This record gives sequence, C-alpha cells and structure tokens, in this order.
Amino acid sequence: MKAMENRIRSFLNRRWSKGGISGRTHGIEKIAWSELGRPHARLGNPNTGVPEVLVQDVYDIYFVAPATAFGKLTLFSQPIGSTYNFLGVTAFAKGLNHTLLTQPGMLDSSFSYVIRAVAVYVQALQGNAHPLLHPEDLNNFCSIYSELQINRKPWLQGNLGWYPAAGGPTFSGVGTLTAPNTSFSSSNGIQYRNNAYALPGGIFINPQENFNVVIDPTQNAGGAPSTLAAAGNPTGVPAAGLSAWWRFMGQLVRVA
Repeated sequence: MKAMENRIRSFLNRRWSKGGISGRTHGIEKIAWSELGRPHARLGNPNTGVPEVLVQDVYDIYFVAPATAFGKLTLFSQPIGSTYNFLGVTAFAKGLNHTLLTQPGMLDSSFSYVIRAVAVYVQALQGNAHPLLHPEDLNNFCSIYSELQINRKPWLQGNLGWYPAAGGPTFSGVGTLTAPNTSFSSSNGIQYRNNAYALPGGIFINPQENFNVVIDPTQNAGGAPSTLAAAGNPTGVPAAGLSAWWRFMGQLVRVA
C-alpha cells in the first residue's frame, strides 16, 4: 500500500511540475493523501437561489348558479387564465381572486407548501346583487363529500361542513325566513382566521407534486341536491346560488 501511495505521489508531482495540472486554472483544491479517491460533496447551497418562507393561502373555487344541481368537480385543476364554465355559471376567466395556481394541479416550479389548516369560505354567487347565501343552499353544500389528494393518494376526507369558514363577513343578527324585507346571514362556522380545521404537524406538498381536492355530491344519499331558484322563495329571502373558496392555510416556500 505504501509503495502504491509513493508511485501516485510521484506521478502527480511530475504532472504538476510540467504544468499538466494547474490548481489556478482548473480550480483544483489540495486534499490530504488519506482522502484521495474518496467522494466529497462540494460545499455551498445546492439551490440556485435563497429559499424564502411566507404565510400564504393556496385556494380554488367551487361556484354554482341558482336552480342548478351541485356537480362533481376537481379543484386546483384550472390555473389562472383558464375559463370556469361549470355548474350553470356564466363563463369567466379565473384570476387571482379565484386561484393561486399558474399551472394545473401543481405549484410553481421549485415551490413547496406546508398545509397547517383547511377552511372553506362560502357566500352567494360572486358579483350577485344579493351576496347573502341562502341557509338551505348552505346546508346542502355542507353535507357534500370532499377529498384532498396528493400524488393520487387521499390525505383528508370528509364532508365540507367539517371545515369552517375561518374568514369573511360577519353580521350582528339573523332575521326570520318569512318576515318581509328581513335580512339574514348564514355561514359554516364563526368567521375568523383561527377558526379553521387545524392539521397537527401539517401536510406537505413537495415541488412538482400533483394535488387536487375532489368535491363529490354524487355520493349523497338520494342524489346530488340543487341550489334554490332565484324566484319562488319567501318574501325578502333571495336565493343567488353559491360561491365557495377552498383554502389551504400555511407556509409557502419558494426560491428568492
């Protein structure tokens, strides 16, 4: 072994003295003889940039027009700029008001996410003159089955009513459903941020992993319900469809 080490040392010294190996031009670093031939990881950050962490919701929508059956829909499959034309809603282009994704079913390249909690905010159909959600439409919505999938594996299963709003407007009182010109409010849980479905330890979405949330009313006993028609309800109790935002609440990790 000693003889072999001496031959290697002699060869390298000759090559170095003749200019065949240049630490200055080739960036070669001197190492101990005992470390020769052993693999070494280069020091330094393997990322192209410095990772930064920020508190950011990741969200998508489930909108239903009045007098329309609740339908099965896969959320996070349509990014910003795509057209939402499902469940009787007049077609519109999705923007940052509706989703955070820029590509279907996946975060931006190199982004990752830690889901700390889940919330579902609801109101009547967005942009409607009467944005108060009808309690009967809310009850039907809350009984619908949903499932979070990451790389086609289920991670969170249950009815939508189990995930409170944790955000949105609040009202001081609730009126009756029969008195004329009486306003009312309805929501799935007290609407403040801490009132969310917490996930101890979190659920991780790693870079380039596919994920979605399936909302499936076809599993309801008796079939999928429908939203109320705009007309024919008690006086002063409008029905204007439903808008729902599914929200992941947690930390987004990205490269600066």
